[in-house]
Amino acid sequence: MSGEQALVRAEPDESKEDSSIVLALGDETHTLGNALRDVMWAHPHVQLASYTQEHPSLNEIVVRCQTSGAVTAEQAVAEALHMTQDILHHMADTMDAAVANWQQQHGDVAGGGEAGGQRQQQRRRQPPGSGRDEMEEDE
Repeated sequence: MSGEQALVRAEPDESKEDSSIVLALGDETHTLGNALRDVMWAHPHVQLASYTQEHPSLNEIVVRCQTSGAVTAEQAVAEALHMTQDILHHMADTMDAAVANWQQQHGDVAGGGEAGGQRQQQRRRQPPGSGRDEMEEDE
């Protein structure tokens, strides 16, 4: 992945107004598609959540979302993307804590030392203009 996701196209379903959207995300595969679909399904106003990868040679997924109308489909997808990101950060933090605990109990046999902390800082770095860097720095 190049570090910046490309929104290839967004197609609102005219018959459903703002409650339905189709997004094509470039430079993405099943990894994001599965996670995003599962998180969208947990949203209380989402009635349909799916994705497809049109062809294995294309690094592009097509995400579909339809809501009850209480929120727009665009809002539901944005919330699901942020929730997915939060889940991944929690998983990384939990893994880092488990590794640190193991290293404390058994010694640093893998030689991770400073590199573990550097990996955590790199992982927290967000794409420019996402707004997430500024929010994390203020906390």
